[in-house]
Amino acid sequence: MKNALFLLLDEFADWEGSYLSSTLNQSESWSVKTISVEEKVVSLGGFSVLVDYVIGSEPKDYDLL
Repeated sequence: MKNALFLLLDEFADWEGSYLSSTLNQSESWSVKTISVEEKVVSLGGFSVLVDYVIGSEPKDYDLL
């Protein structure tokens, strides 16, 4: 399985990753996770996101950032 990490920073634009993440999630060969410098980030649209990984704790094997 291939792994994609989406880097989310505080006040990220929540619509920017939607096309690519929804496309990757349609395939069983991709796993999509989030990563950031903090455990929780808030988008411009007000969505609070608890990320999967804080930088430094991510898996060493990933295919897309």
